[in-house]
Amino acid sequence: MADGLPAPQRERLQVQLQAFAEEVGGVRCAVVSSVDGFALAVANGEPGSGERLAAMTSSMLALAAAVGRELALGHLESLLAEASEGKVVMLAIPAPTPLLLMAACERRILTGNVLWAARACSQRMAQDLSGP
Repeated sequence: MADGLPAPQRERLQVQLQAFAEEVGGVRCAVVSSVDGFALAVANGEPGSGERLAAMTSSMLALAAAVGRELALGHLESLLAEASEGKVVMLAIPAPTPLLLMAACERRILTGNVLWAARACSQRMAQDLSGP
């Protein structure tokens, strides 16, 4: 058991993450990580990039949550970044053991589509991790 999740759960996360990446299309890399920045599942990523991206996702979402608390904006749902060559969506997976989802997409992808698909994926993962 690594990072608090048994191997079968990690394998199911991997399957769901890969399905998300294929469903959306244009996903350059997707990562599910623990809140302390350890990669649990990676889809479409370069070898070794999952761990680095997991750590960055953890840091970015922690910083965004702190900004939200400072401004009294309520619970953080997602963080979006748009750059000249692509977009990144990050969000928390509301599972019994909190996890994070990050998807880096090509520029042509509609932000709303990837955000909707990421939220749907995170809900499926949360339900799966919550058990029967």
